Formats: sequence, C-alpha cells, structure tokens
Amino acid sequence: MLRTTTARLARRSLATHAGAAASAGRLEITELSNGLTVASEHNPAAATASVGVVYSAGSTAENPYNNGVSNLWATYFGHGSSAVQAAAAKQGLRLSANVARESQAFTVQALPGDASKALGFLQQHLLAKESLSDSDFAAVQKTALAQLEEFEDSNHAERVLEHLHATAFQNTPLALPTRGTLETVESLIPQDMQSFAAQQFHAKNATVVATGNVAHDELVKAVEAQVSLNAKSGAAAAASAPAKSSFLGSEVRLRDDTLPSAWISLAVEGESQTSPDYLTAAVAASIFGSYVAAEPASRLQGIKLLDDIQEYHLADSFVHYSKSYRDTGLWGFSTQISNVSGIDDMIHFTLKQWNRLSISITDTELERGKALLKLKLGNANIQRAADAALLGAEVVQNGGRYLNTAETFKKIDALTVSDIKKWAGNRLWDQDIAIAGAGQIEDLLDYMRMRNDMSMMRW
Repeated sequence: MLRTTTARLARRSLATHAGAAASAGRLEITELSNGLTVASEHNPAAATASVGVVYSAGSTAENPYNNGVSNLWATYFGHGSSAVQAAAAKQGLRLSANVARESQAFTVQALPGDASKALGFLQQHLLAKESLSDSDFAAVQKTALAQLEEFEDSNHAERVLEHLHATAFQNTPLALPTRGTLETVESLIPQDMQSFAAQQFHAKNATVVATGNVAHDELVKAVEAQVSLNAKSGAAAAASAPAKSSFLGSEVRLRDDTLPSAWISLAVEGESQTSPDYLTAAVAASIFGSYVAAEPASRLQGIKLLDDIQEYHLADSFVHYSKSYRDTGLWGFSTQISNVSGIDDMIHFTLKQWNRLSISITDTELERGKALLKLKLGNANIQRAADAALLGAEVVQNGGRYLNTAETFKKIDALTVSDIKKWAGNRLWDQDIAIAGAGQIEDLLDYMRMRNDMSMMRW
C-alpha cells in the first residue's frame, strides 16, 4: 500500500513540475523610445510576481576612491533603511537588492496583479531618489560597514575570491571588490551616492525586468505610465562605460595561522560572456565538478581527482568554476583544506588533472560533465523564475543568449572530446595562473612551482 501511494505521489509531483515548466513563458524583450529596456518571462501558474530594475553598473563602474558606493545603494533599498522596509511591509511587498561586478539589481516581490504597485514603489523609493539625507546615509553606511566587517571575519572562501579578482585583474575595473573595503566605505559621503546615481542610473543603462505571474504587455504599459528615469545621450552613456579589464598572472597571499584551515583559489584566464567557447569552458569545469568531504554522496561521483584527494584527505571541499564577464573571465577552482601539510599535493594533483583535459580526457568524463552542467542550468531556471534580478542579470550581461534552455542543451550535447582538448590546449596548457590564498598557507609553495605544473614533459 505504501509503495503504491509513493508511486502515485511521485507521478503527481512529476506531472506538477512538467505542467509548471510547460506554462512558463518565453523571454520577451521590448525597447522603449526613451532607451529603457523591458524584459519578462510570464508564468501564469506562479503564485507571485517579481518586478525590478537592473542597471548595467556594478563594482566595475566604480573607481578606487568610491568603491563600495553600489553596495550602499543596495544596502539602502534591501535592508538598510527602516523607513523603506516599513513602507514595503505596509503594502505587502518584499524587497531585495544585490550588487555584482557588472550589474546591480533592485527587486520587489508582490502578489499577482500587483506589478503596477511594485513599479510605483520602485519609482517612489529608488528611481526618483537622487540622494539620501545625512541621517539616512549614516544609517546605511553603518549597516554596510557592519556587514562588511562580518564578511571579512567569517566568509574566508568569498574573501579569497575577491582577492583573486584583485590580483588577476590588477588596475582594471574587475579588480574592485563588489562590497568595497572597510576603508573606502567608511570614507564615502552622501555626494558620492548622488554622483554615482547621476552617472549610472539612467534609462540607457537600465532594464526593467519581471518574472512570475505578470504579463509582458501589461508590464510595458505600466512601465510607460509609471517609470521615469533620467535620459542620457548615447555619447554620454559610452563615456561613462568602464574600461576593459585584462588578465595578469600573479598571486596574493594572506597568511594567518590563527585560522583553522587554508582557503585557496587558482585560475587561468577564462572566456568572456560573448565568447563562442563560453559553453565549452563551462563543460570543462563541470568535468571536475565539486566535492564536499562531509557529504557521502559527494565521494561517489567517479571523478578521477577524487581518488587521490580521498585517499590522503587532501581537501575538505573544492569547486571548479567558469566565471565570465564582458571582456574576459576566470576558469579555475577554489578549495578549503584543513590538512594544511597537504596543500602542495592538492595543487599538484589538481593541475595534473587539468593537463589531462588537453591530452587524455575520456568520453565518459565528458558526458558526466555535460549532465552536471545541464542539471545546474535547470536549477538556475527554477531560481530565475522566482527572482527577476537573475533574469535581469542574464539580459544585461549577455543579452539573454543562454536563456533558451532547449537551445543551450543542444549546444552542450554537440560538444565532443576534440572540442574540450582544443579549448584546453589554448586556455590551460602552459598558461599563466592567478593565485589567492588565506589562512594556514605555509605549504602553498612558490608561484613558479605551480606554474610549471600547467604542462608536462611528453615524448
């Protein structure tokens, strides 16, 4: 009886998911006469509607002197102003904001039919806001500094990734941390927020986005009626665009033996968002995937790198990634290691596996990597359906090139071992690396030792 009931529940669950997937609409984009872009994915089965505005201006639009100003705007809207939060709660709205390197998003989640109310809230409390009062600014700055201090003290893995960007893209826009630093955020004044908003928060730099239960035509009408953003000429918008970023092989080390582990991230230059090899790099990263020693299922993935890692307990966790930006990217891995005497072995065995991508990767490994990437993209679709910020980031950063899941899956399936070897031969074999490490990193040996592992002697 229990077996029959379970089977029925499983069929019902699958049918529910299939129905939701079928009802999810396609991406629709409309460009208005004032330069503002409106993008949405309509899902009439959704229980909520997520509406927001995404600017093509994250930390790369800052400079070393106002670094962190984007974070202050996000803190103000997301959770830094009690007045804004109270106004949202009174109207039955939920607010969120985030800053990435090349975009920042402000979103409002509402009930179906309340998209117009959400847009009105955005217009009143953000889009029409050119600056903050001194008291509001002080409260927002205090909150941002507290969050930044907590991040510096506890989130070592993300902190190392920030330092990796800083050393890999030295003296270019991608080097700036998304949250700013304690020093820069503390030195900001209200005029910095006002100046940044005047330069970056304009119609040609913005995309109004919506996901969930909101129809595209209704959204466009509401935007035309309610949303008003500063206009900016094409020449002025181009002048405020960030400079190009370039990769530099280098390293940064923050040794602290009072910490319990070592956190290390190592990468080569990756693919840009418009690169024809974007998906090839993503599949290559998925071939090695991720690993968490505390999760039993994580040990059974069949990844060759895990044989050495588990036998000698070389790492507590690792994750391979392919991060893409407008002009360049990073392809590499991050790891946490408590067995700090094995750091050199962990780096060596990982880079030797990278060598295999150029010479001896197998069909089985490739197919597993494809399956893992498709699973990751499928989960991203589910998250995007509930969060307009994720949809906006995709549209702003790559024009929605990878939002058509069926087309993307076809391109992934078409990749062959020869494609992976060719890509790895150009991007990985004997290429410069960027390294960042924090914690107990005494066993993280010199740069050239690791650099030499990027190739091998062959006869």
